[in-house]
Amino acid sequence: MKNIIILFIFTVCVLSCKAQTIVPMKQNYGNIPDNAYYKDTDNFLDNFVGTWKYQNGNEELTMIIKKKLFYDYEGSYSDILYGEYKYINPSGNTLINTLNKIDVPMNESYHAISDALFIRNNQYFKCTDCSSGEFRVKSFFSDPDRKHITMNIIFRYINPTTIKARIYSTGVVHLSASDVNLPDKPQIPEVEYTMTKQ
Repeated sequence: MKNIIILFIFTVCVLSCKAQTIVPMKQNYGNIPDNAYYKDTDNFLDNFVGTWKYQNGNEELTMIIKKKLFYDYEGSYSDILYGEYKYINPSGNTLINTLNKIDVPMNESYHAISDALFIRNNQYFKCTDCSSGEFRVKSFFSDPDRKHITMNIIFRYINPTTIKARIYSTGVVHLSASDVNLPDKPQIPEVEYTMTKQ
């Protein structure tokens, strides 16, 4: 009888357990298995964590980037970057400042910068000076005053104190008939910024 109970408990445990597939984030994305965890197995995302600053005269871009482990994408999981930023234009006017939201308790995808997709040097935007096999990281980027403009940011690791961040609009603008007077260009210039760790 004791053996039957042990066998029953073992069978229930085996049938109720769902194995989780760990997929290295640098691996090509294909069919996503249920319960997959896209893990930053070599901690590459850590290179982008911190406070970063670009300055050219009066123009400044400051970003605070953090890393979230095991972010839930409703059935699959991934390590991601999330963050906030401040942009001061060449005239010295602060156009965007979301830095005070970095520690606000919220879903990480609601931050101005969120997600982490590993891309190779031949993917959009192509990187002509990247080394063979070099990875960059693409995330969503949003302007809180122009959420109707879909934007991304591509991070490139240079060294422990320098990264490059290319901000660009995807060309998709979500406007309804009542939104005809909304701007169709982002407030922050769509260029590549060389940023220094603070």
